[in-house]
Amino acid sequence: MRKLFDDHKTDLLVFGGLILAYFLTRLPRLDLIPIFTDEAIYLRWSQIMAYDASLRYLPLVDGKPPLFMWATSIVLKLFPSLDPLLSLRLTSVGGGLFSMAGIIFTSYVFFRNKRISLLAALLYLVVPFTFFYDRFGLADSLLAAFGVWSLGLGALLVQSIRLDVALILGTAIGLGLLTKTPALFFLVTLPLQLLLFNFKTSGWKIRLVKLFLLFLLVVIISQAIFSILRLFPLFHMISQKNLEFIVTPAEFLARPFEFFFNNLKTLLTWEVGYLTAPVALTIAFAFLRGQAVKQNLILAAIFLIHLLYMSTFNKSIFPRFLLTFTPGLLVLAAVGLDQMSTRLRPSLLVLVFVLVLALPVYTDFKLLTDPPTAPIPDGDSKQYINAWPAGYGVKEIRQFLARESSQYPKVTIGTEGTFGLMPYALQLYQKDYPNVEIKDYWPLGETVPAALLEASANHPTYFIIYQRPDVPPNWKLRLVASFQQGRSNDYLRLYQILPED
Repeated sequence: MRKLFDDHKTDLLVFGGLILAYFLTRLPRLDLIPIFTDEAIYLRWSQIMAYDASLRYLPLVDGKPPLFMWATSIVLKLFPSLDPLLSLRLTSVGGGLFSMAGIIFTSYVFFRNKRISLLAALLYLVVPFTFFYDRFGLADSLLAAFGVWSLGLGALLVQSIRLDVALILGTAIGLGLLTKTPALFFLVTLPLQLLLFNFKTSGWKIRLVKLFLLFLLVVIISQAIFSILRLFPLFHMISQKNLEFIVTPAEFLARPFEFFFNNLKTLLTWEVGYLTAPVALTIAFAFLRGQAVKQNLILAAIFLIHLLYMSTFNKSIFPRFLLTFTPGLLVLAAVGLDQMSTRLRPSLLVLVFVLVLALPVYTDFKLLTDPPTAPIPDGDSKQYINAWPAGYGVKEIRQFLARESSQYPKVTIGTEGTFGLMPYALQLYQKDYPNVEIKDYWPLGETVPAALLEASANHPTYFIIYQRPDVPPNWKLRLVASFQQGRSNDYLRLYQILPED
């Protein structure tokens, strides 16, 4: 062990430094951005599954594979006193650490260059795309981790033709499928790794046959793991959920490129916006000297295939859909920086590094200090921070309910919405106000629900409105508090329901 440490002391110290830097950038102010609609849903599912194992497939009710929620439920069980939102986001932090390790592994397998691996890890640390999602409670960070490991393991499988690598690769892809179904692309793009196959060695035909058999084994293992979801009778909901985002073959044939150009423009704008323009430009330098052409082509092609597929077939797109294959671009950017390091004078190279990293670091700083003003793509800013799905005010309302709960034997609160931020963001913390009754409603009628009106005559009764800008005209309410959602014109409002005269 001592000899192993001495032989790799520098590598271990660098890796340890990267891990330390990762936690120093991911953990501070982890709850600064309030709980978002999807986070509330995933966290509520995780909370239920943590204490009722019979409901371990609950996310399939909405067509969602459950692995991310399974992992979150474990964190909830291990740290029961921790804020549930932090438990959820710590799951993403873990996925991000797995991604950073994967990008180091993959870049080394592709290029056998430790400097490129280090640069790729540094870019992973500072690029706003990974920085934001590693700190946010969505499954995409974990999916990206399985994606980058599948990429590196696929390359290693082609180079080594080893059974153990195939077993690990099949497991990684299978776990990716249990996270989100776009992991199917990990299988679809696997044949691209054949560019790394050595056709010049003796016996290459036999090796190629072995490789194809191992590819088949990878498919079988990954599908076997995914098939555990078939144990739940709502497995078919996954395909139904996918139809909310993807056009059917009949729809495509009727209007082949209805979404293509707008999707392509939007997706590229989001990708460059999250990478930042300086980092995106360094990708081009990876192709300048004509070295490691096959490796560069694989990394670029995998991203482009995914991009073109989404542009053609997706009728709904979000920036997070791009995250899965972004680590490959970061490896290319690292190759570009490495190319510059061999061609530029040291003083000029320092200037280039400052220019490349300045904007990402600035964006990260804004996300850590003032998220509503952070220069991230509007597709996310207007969804997570600066629009009605954000959760500004939820924490304050929970604190208000806790105070009311300590003063009155019973309190009732109604919410606009039956699935999402409301009522789940309140139900998650029910233990803090056990005598508060939470009732959910959707859509809101012309008059106050009878149950709430009756409750208002006996004890304090409140209602939260956050999706519609107005109040139903016949509702008799008193505004208690209003919370702006970031810099938007949307407000989450808490009202007291006044009893009838």
